[in-house]
Amino acid sequence: MGSVDDAWDTRRHVRAGQGWLVSLGLLSLVPALVATALRIVPPTDDGPALLASFIPYGLVLWVPALLLLGVAALRARRSAAFARVSLVMLTLVVLVGLLAALAWQGPAWVPNDRPVATDPLTVVSLNVRAGAADPAIVAEAARGADVVAFVEASPSWVEALPAAFREELPYGVGAPLQFDSGSVIFSRYPITSSEALPASSFQQWSAVVDTPQLGPLRVVAVHPCNPFCGPGLWSTEHTELRQYVARLDDTPTVVAGDFNAVDDHGPMRDLYADGWRSAADLAGSGFVRTYPADRRFPPLIGIDHVLVDAPLTATSLQTFEVPGTDHLGLRAVLAGTAPPTR
Repeated sequence: MGSVDDAWDTRRHVRAGQGWLVSLGLLSLVPALVATALRIVPPTDDGPALLASFIPYGLVLWVPALLLLGVAALRARRSAAFARVSLVMLTLVVLVGLLAALAWQGPAWVPNDRPVATDPLTVVSLNVRAGAADPAIVAEAARGADVVAFVEASPSWVEALPAAFREELPYGVGAPLQFDSGSVIFSRYPITSSEALPASSFQQWSAVVDTPQLGPLRVVAVHPCNPFCGPGLWSTEHTELRQYVARLDDTPTVVAGDFNAVDDHGPMRDLYADGWRSAADLAGSGFVRTYPADRRFPPLIGIDHVLVDAPLTATSLQTFEVPGTDHLGLRAVLAGTAPPTR
Protein backbone atom coordinates (compact mmCIF):
# COMPACT_ATOMS: atom_id res chain seq x y z
CA MET A 1 0.00 0.00 0.00
CA GLY A 2 1.47 3.37 -0.97
CA SER A 3 2.25 6.02 1.61
CA VAL A 4 0.54 9.38 1.83
CA ASP A 5 3.63 11.03 0.34
CA ASP A 6 3.61 8.65 -2.68
CA ALA A 7 0.14 9.83 -3.71
CA TRP A 8 0.67 13.58 -3.50
CA ASP A 9 0.29 14.08 -7.26
CA THR A 10 -3.01 12.24 -7.45
CA ARG A 11 -4.90 14.53 -5.04
CA ARG A 12 -7.56 16.95 -6.11
CA HIS A 13 -6.37 20.44 -5.18
CA VAL A 14 -8.30 23.68 -4.92
CA ARG A 15 -5.96 26.36 -6.14
CA ALA A 16 -5.46 29.45 -4.02
CA GLY A 17 -8.00 32.17 -4.80
CA GLN A 18 -10.34 29.84 -6.67
CA GLY A 19 -13.13 30.41 -4.18
CA TRP A 20 -12.84 34.18 -4.58
CA LEU A 21 -12.99 33.94 -8.36
CA VAL A 22 -16.12 31.80 -8.28
CA SER A 23 -17.82 33.88 -5.59
CA LEU A 24 -17.15 37.21 -7.33
CA GLY A 25 -18.20 35.71 -10.66
CA LEU A 26 -21.49 34.53 -9.19
CA LEU A 27 -22.06 37.92 -7.56
CA SER A 28 -21.61 39.60 -10.94
CA LEU A 29 -23.88 37.04 -12.53
CA VAL A 30 -26.91 37.83 -10.35
CA PRO A 31 -27.56 41.43 -11.56
CA ALA A 32 -26.68 40.39 -15.11
CA LEU A 33 -29.36 37.70 -14.98
CA VAL A 34 -31.90 40.09 -13.45
CA ALA A 35 -31.21 42.69 -16.17
CA THR A 36 -31.53 40.05 -18.87
CA ALA A 37 -34.81 38.78 -17.44
CA LEU A 38 -36.20 42.33 -17.36
CA ARG A 39 -35.04 42.81 -20.95
CA ILE A 40 -36.73 39.61 -22.12
CA VAL A 41 -39.96 40.17 -20.18
CA PRO A 42 -40.48 43.96 -19.88
CA PRO A 43 -42.27 44.88 -16.64
CA THR A 44 -45.40 46.99 -16.45
CA ASP A 45 -45.62 47.47 -12.67
CA ASP A 46 -44.04 50.58 -11.15
CA GLY A 47 -41.25 49.05 -9.07
CA PRO A 48 -39.93 46.59 -11.68
CA ALA A 49 -40.23 49.30 -14.35
CA LEU A 50 -37.98 51.55 -12.27
CA LEU A 51 -35.49 48.71 -11.88
CA ALA A 52 -35.61 48.10 -15.64
CA SER A 53 -34.39 51.67 -16.18
CA PHE A 54 -30.94 50.40 -15.22
CA ILE A 55 -30.83 47.35 -17.51
CA PRO A 56 -27.67 48.51 -19.36
CA TYR A 57 -25.73 48.64 -16.09
CA GLY A 58 -26.77 45.09 -15.26
CA LEU A 59 -25.91 43.82 -18.73
CA VAL A 60 -22.38 45.20 -18.41
CA LEU A 61 -21.80 42.78 -15.53
CA TRP A 62 -21.82 39.87 -17.97
CA VAL A 63 -18.23 40.95 -18.73
CA PRO A 64 -16.72 40.50 -15.24
CA ALA A 65 -18.84 37.38 -14.74
CA LEU A 66 -17.35 35.86 -17.90
CA LEU A 67 -13.79 36.83 -17.00
CA LEU A 68 -13.97 35.61 -13.41
CA LEU A 69 -15.76 32.34 -14.10
CA GLY A 70 -13.74 31.72 -17.25
CA VAL A 71 -10.48 32.06 -15.34
CA ALA A 72 -11.86 29.82 -12.60
CA ALA A 73 -12.78 27.20 -15.22
CA LEU A 74 -9.25 27.27 -16.66
CA ARG A 75 -7.75 26.95 -13.20
CA ALA A 76 -9.98 23.95 -12.39
CA ARG A 77 -8.15 21.54 -14.72
CA ARG A 78 -6.97 19.42 -11.78
CA SER A 79 -10.17 19.71 -9.77
CA ALA A 80 -12.84 17.05 -9.47
CA ALA A 81 -14.77 16.31 -12.65
CA PHE A 82 -18.02 17.75 -11.28
CA ALA A 83 -16.34 21.08 -10.44
CA ARG A 84 -14.62 21.26 -13.83
CA VAL A 85 -17.75 20.50 -15.83
CA SER A 86 -19.91 22.83 -13.72
CA LEU A 87 -17.57 25.76 -14.22
CA VAL A 88 -17.26 25.13 -17.96
CA MET A 89 -21.04 24.93 -18.38
CA LEU A 90 -21.56 28.06 -16.28
CA THR A 91 -18.97 29.92 -18.34
CA LEU A 92 -20.76 28.94 -21.55
CA VAL A 93 -24.06 30.21 -20.15
CA VAL A 94 -22.40 33.50 -19.26
CA LEU A 95 -20.91 33.74 -22.75
CA VAL A 96 -24.38 33.34 -24.28
CA GLY A 97 -25.69 36.07 -21.95
CA LEU A 98 -22.88 38.42 -22.96
CA LEU A 99 -23.49 37.81 -26.66
CA ALA A 100 -27.20 38.56 -26.17
CA ALA A 101 -26.33 41.81 -24.35
CA LEU A 102 -24.00 42.83 -27.18
CA ALA A 103 -26.73 42.09 -29.72
CA TRP A 104 -29.15 44.30 -27.78
CA GLN A 105 -26.84 47.21 -26.94
CA GLY A 106 -24.10 47.11 -29.56
CA PRO A 107 -26.00 48.61 -32.53
CA ALA A 108 -26.45 51.88 -30.61
CA TRP A 109 -22.75 52.61 -31.18
CA VAL A 110 -22.85 51.87 -34.92
CA PRO A 111 -24.11 54.63 -37.27
CA ASN A 112 -26.94 53.53 -39.53
CA ASP A 113 -26.48 53.39 -43.28
CA ARG A 114 -29.75 55.11 -44.19
CA PRO A 115 -28.97 57.39 -47.15
CA VAL A 116 -29.00 61.17 -46.73
CA ALA A 117 -30.93 62.68 -49.63
CA THR A 118 -31.81 66.20 -48.40
CA ASP A 119 -30.27 69.16 -46.68
CA PRO A 120 -30.10 68.79 -42.88
CA LEU A 121 -32.74 69.98 -40.45
CA THR A 122 -32.09 70.49 -36.73
CA VAL A 123 -34.63 69.56 -34.06
CA VAL A 124 -34.18 70.50 -30.39
CA SER A 125 -36.14 68.91 -27.54
CA LEU A 126 -36.14 69.72 -23.81
CA ASN A 127 -38.20 69.12 -20.68
CA VAL A 128 -38.16 72.58 -19.05
CA ARG A 129 -39.33 71.25 -15.65
CA ALA A 130 -42.59 73.13 -15.21
CA GLY A 131 -41.02 76.31 -16.54
CA ALA A 132 -38.01 76.27 -14.19
CA ALA A 133 -35.37 76.09 -16.95
CA ASP A 134 -33.56 79.37 -17.57
CA PRO A 135 -35.31 80.86 -20.65
CA ALA A 136 -32.26 82.82 -21.81
CA ILE A 137 -29.97 79.78 -21.72
CA VAL A 138 -32.64 77.63 -23.37
CA ALA A 139 -32.88 80.19 -26.18
CA GLU A 140 -29.10 80.17 -26.59
CA ALA A 141 -29.02 76.36 -26.69
CA ALA A 142 -31.75 76.34 -29.34
CA ARG A 143 -30.03 78.89 -31.57
CA GLY A 144 -29.80 77.66 -35.15
CA ALA A 145 -32.50 75.02 -34.70
CA ASP A 146 -35.25 74.67 -37.28
CA VAL A 147 -37.88 73.17 -34.95
CA VAL A 148 -37.95 73.15 -31.14
CA ALA A 149 -40.18 71.03 -28.88
CA PHE A 150 -40.53 71.87 -25.19
CA VAL A 151 -42.51 69.86 -22.62
CA GLU A 152 -43.66 70.97 -19.15
CA ALA A 153 -43.75 74.53 -20.45
CA SER A 154 -45.99 77.08 -18.76
CA PRO A 155 -47.52 80.22 -20.31
CA SER A 156 -45.37 82.48 -18.12
CA TRP A 157 -42.23 80.60 -19.14
CA VAL A 158 -43.08 80.93 -22.82
CA GLU A 159 -43.62 84.65 -22.34
CA ALA A 160 -40.18 84.89 -20.72
CA LEU A 161 -38.38 83.53 -23.79
CA PRO A 162 -36.16 86.26 -25.25
CA ALA A 163 -37.42 88.24 -28.21
CA ALA A 164 -34.50 86.96 -30.29
CA PHE A 165 -35.80 83.41 -29.85
CA ARG A 166 -39.27 84.34 -31.12
CA GLU A 167 -37.74 86.25 -34.04
CA GLU A 168 -35.68 83.22 -35.07
CA LEU A 169 -38.57 80.78 -34.48
CA PRO A 170 -41.65 82.92 -35.12
CA TYR A 171 -44.20 80.14 -35.54
CA GLY A 172 -45.54 78.36 -32.48
CA VAL A 173 -48.36 76.09 -31.35
CA GLY A 174 -49.10 74.14 -28.21
CA ALA A 175 -50.58 74.07 -24.77
CA PRO A 176 -48.80 77.12 -23.26
CA LEU A 177 -50.05 79.21 -26.16
CA GLN A 178 -53.58 78.02 -25.37
CA PHE A 179 -53.34 79.13 -21.70
CA ASP A 180 -52.45 75.74 -20.31
CA SER A 181 -49.16 74.06 -19.38
CA GLY A 182 -47.74 71.23 -21.46
CA SER A 183 -46.01 70.75 -24.81
CA VAL A 184 -45.19 73.59 -27.17
CA ILE A 185 -43.59 73.56 -30.62
CA PHE A 186 -41.72 76.47 -32.21
CA SER A 187 -40.58 76.56 -35.82
CA ARG A 188 -38.44 78.60 -38.18
CA TYR A 189 -40.90 77.72 -40.94
CA PRO A 190 -44.69 78.06 -41.23
CA ILE A 191 -46.86 75.63 -39.30
CA THR A 192 -49.66 74.51 -41.58
CA SER A 193 -51.73 72.50 -39.09
CA SER A 194 -51.65 71.38 -35.48
CA GLU A 195 -53.64 69.43 -32.92
CA ALA A 196 -53.59 68.38 -29.29
CA LEU A 197 -53.09 64.69 -28.59
CA PRO A 198 -55.78 62.89 -26.57
CA ALA A 199 -55.97 64.11 -22.97
CA SER A 200 -53.27 62.70 -20.68
CA SER A 201 -51.38 63.61 -17.51
CA PHE A 202 -49.31 66.11 -19.51
CA GLN A 203 -50.82 67.86 -22.52
CA GLN A 204 -49.03 66.76 -25.70
CA TRP A 205 -49.09 68.47 -29.09
CA SER A 206 -48.54 67.79 -32.79
CA ALA A 207 -47.78 70.17 -35.65
CA VAL A 208 -47.03 69.94 -39.38
CA VAL A 209 -44.24 72.28 -40.48
CA ASP A 210 -43.62 73.30 -44.10
CA THR A 211 -39.83 72.93 -44.35
CA PRO A 212 -37.63 73.73 -47.37
CA GLN A 213 -35.48 70.68 -46.63
CA LEU A 214 -38.16 68.00 -46.43
CA GLY A 215 -41.44 69.55 -47.42
CA PRO A 216 -44.19 68.85 -44.86
CA LEU A 217 -42.75 67.50 -41.61
CA ARG A 218 -44.86 66.46 -38.63
CA VAL A 219 -43.40 67.07 -35.17
CA VAL A 220 -45.05 65.47 -32.14
CA ALA A 221 -43.97 66.82 -28.74
CA VAL A 222 -44.66 64.05 -26.23
CA HIS A 223 -44.61 63.55 -22.48
CA PRO A 224 -46.42 60.39 -21.34
CA CYS A 225 -46.68 59.73 -17.62
CA ASN A 226 -43.86 58.19 -15.58
CA PRO A 227 -44.28 54.85 -13.73
CA PHE A 228 -45.33 56.62 -10.52
CA CYS A 229 -48.13 58.87 -11.80
CA GLY A 230 -50.71 56.37 -10.64
CA PRO A 231 -51.67 52.71 -11.04
CA GLY A 232 -51.49 51.71 -14.68
CA LEU A 233 -51.10 55.25 -16.07
CA TRP A 234 -47.58 54.67 -17.40
CA SER A 235 -48.64 51.74 -19.55
CA THR A 236 -51.97 53.32 -20.49
CA GLU A 237 -50.54 56.62 -21.69
CA HIS A 238 -47.76 54.92 -23.62
CA THR A 239 -50.33 52.68 -25.28
CA GLU A 240 -52.41 55.73 -26.22
CA LEU A 241 -49.33 57.46 -27.63
CA ARG A 242 -48.44 54.38 -29.66
CA GLN A 243 -51.97 54.19 -31.02
CA TYR A 244 -51.93 57.89 -31.91
CA VAL A 245 -48.70 57.76 -33.92
CA ALA A 246 -49.84 54.52 -35.60
CA ARG A 247 -52.87 56.41 -37.03
CA LEU A 248 -50.78 59.19 -38.60
CA ASP A 249 -50.55 59.53 -42.38
CA ASP A 250 -47.35 59.12 -44.38
CA THR A 251 -46.02 62.63 -43.71
CA PRO A 252 -42.42 62.29 -42.45
CA THR A 253 -42.68 62.46 -38.68
CA VAL A 254 -40.49 63.25 -35.68
CA VAL A 255 -41.66 62.25 -32.20
CA ALA A 256 -39.61 64.04 -29.55
CA GLY A 257 -39.76 64.75 -25.86
CA ASP A 258 -39.63 63.16 -22.42
CA PHE A 259 -40.90 59.61 -22.88
CA ASN A 260 -40.33 58.63 -19.23
CA ALA A 261 -38.99 55.34 -20.59
CA VAL A 262 -35.57 54.02 -21.55
CA ASP A 263 -34.81 52.06 -24.71
CA ASP A 264 -35.11 48.74 -22.88
CA HIS A 265 -38.57 49.47 -21.48
CA GLY A 266 -41.49 47.72 -23.13
CA PRO A 267 -43.18 50.92 -24.43
CA MET A 268 -40.05 52.03 -26.29
CA ARG A 269 -39.43 48.56 -27.66
CA ASP A 270 -43.02 48.52 -28.93
CA LEU A 271 -42.41 51.78 -30.81
CA TYR A 272 -39.20 50.40 -32.29
CA ALA A 273 -41.04 47.25 -33.33
CA ASP A 274 -43.52 49.50 -35.15
CA GLY A 275 -40.68 50.93 -37.23
CA TRP A 276 -39.71 54.05 -35.29
CA ARG A 277 -35.99 54.62 -34.89
CA SER A 278 -34.07 56.58 -32.30
CA ALA A 279 -31.94 59.44 -33.63
CA ALA A 280 -29.28 58.35 -31.14
CA ASP A 281 -29.28 54.86 -32.62
CA LEU A 282 -29.21 56.11 -36.23
CA ALA A 283 -26.33 58.47 -35.47
CA GLY A 284 -24.41 55.84 -33.50
CA SER A 285 -24.38 58.03 -30.38
CA GLY A 286 -24.34 55.07 -27.97
CA PHE A 287 -25.84 55.13 -24.49
CA VAL A 288 -27.36 58.63 -24.25
CA ARG A 289 -28.28 59.51 -20.66
CA THR A 290 -30.45 62.56 -19.95
CA TYR A 291 -31.86 62.21 -16.43
CA PRO A 292 -31.36 63.31 -13.67
CA ALA A 293 -29.29 66.25 -14.87
CA ASP A 294 -29.33 68.40 -11.72
CA ARG A 295 -27.20 66.23 -9.41
CA ARG A 296 -23.51 66.22 -8.54
CA PHE A 297 -23.15 63.02 -10.56
CA PRO A 298 -23.80 62.62 -14.31
CA PRO A 299 -27.24 61.59 -15.61
CA LEU A 300 -27.92 57.88 -15.17
CA ILE A 301 -30.71 56.98 -17.58
CA GLY A 302 -31.95 58.05 -21.00
CA ILE A 303 -35.67 58.85 -20.94
CA ASP A 304 -35.61 61.71 -23.47
CA HIS A 305 -35.66 60.67 -27.12
CA VAL A 306 -35.98 61.90 -30.69
CA LEU A 307 -37.67 59.26 -32.84
CA VAL A 308 -38.10 59.32 -36.60
CA ASP A 309 -40.00 57.19 -39.08
CA ALA A 310 -38.75 55.49 -42.25
CA PRO A 311 -38.50 58.58 -44.53
CA LEU A 312 -36.02 60.20 -42.12
CA THR A 313 -32.54 59.55 -40.77
CA ALA A 314 -30.29 61.21 -38.21
CA THR A 315 -26.65 62.16 -38.69
CA SER A 316 -25.98 63.61 -35.26
CA LEU A 317 -27.45 63.70 -31.77
CA GLN A 318 -25.99 65.74 -28.93
CA THR A 319 -27.08 66.61 -25.40
CA PHE A 320 -26.93 70.02 -23.74
CA GLU A 321 -27.40 71.26 -20.18
CA VAL A 322 -29.64 74.08 -18.96
CA PRO A 323 -29.83 75.32 -15.34
CA GLY A 324 -33.19 74.84 -13.66
CA THR A 325 -34.26 71.58 -15.27
CA ASP A 326 -33.46 68.01 -14.28
CA HIS A 327 -33.23 66.86 -17.91
CA LEU A 328 -30.56 67.29 -20.53
CA GLY A 329 -31.81 68.61 -23.82
CA LEU A 330 -31.36 66.87 -27.16
CA ARG A 331 -30.19 68.43 -30.41
CA ALA A 332 -30.68 66.14 -33.41
CA VAL A 333 -29.60 66.76 -37.00
CA LEU A 334 -32.04 65.00 -39.31
CA ALA A 335 -32.37 64.53 -43.04
CA GLY A 336 -34.67 62.87 -45.53
CA THR A 337 -33.78 59.53 -47.06
CA ALA A 338 -35.40 60.55 -50.36
CA PRO A 339 -35.84 63.92 -52.12
CA PRO A 340 -38.92 65.79 -50.91
CA THR A 341 -42.06 65.70 -53.02
CA ARG A 342 -44.08 68.86 -53.51
